[in-house]
Amino acid sequence: MTGALANYLTRRAYFKYSSAVPSLARLRRMALVIARLGVAAACIALSDLALAEEDVVLVYIYSPSCGACQQFDREVGPIYPKTTEAQILPMQKIRYEAWREGAGPFADCAVSPVLGTPTFIQMRGCEELDRVTGYSDQELFWLALRRMLNRLDAT
Repeated sequence: MTGALANYLTRRAYFKYSSAVPSLARLRRMALVIARLGVAAACIALSDLALAEEDVVLVYIYSPSCGACQQFDREVGPIYPKTTEAQILPMQKIRYEAWREGAGPFADCAVSPVLGTPTFIQMRGCEELDRVTGYSDQELFWLALRRMLNRLDAT
């Protein structure tokens, strides 16, 4: 398998199983890879690139050594995917180190710097809509999440 093909297949698998929407710059890079791979790969890729730009996600930036992140993972982590809120605002979990290095689906997006963990960023496509930094208890998290959902209803 050529390096370009391996790279393409890795990205294809990532986007297929991710709720994240790639940025325009990332789509352009993928188009270049597709152009190099030929028509057959382009047909496969075009079916996978039917990603809606209006998809909204909650990006959870965490650090394994962060006490507040560990508390969030214990208190909210198991519950969140089962909630109606998660259906509207699915969570994308990204390590702080990966975020800082520019890895992940939002590397090309213009967002404010992340200064601490945990940080929860509400994203639509490649646009930051809202953010919450820190976690102290479930009640405050759910209140902040309700604010994010209300902003979606308002737009």
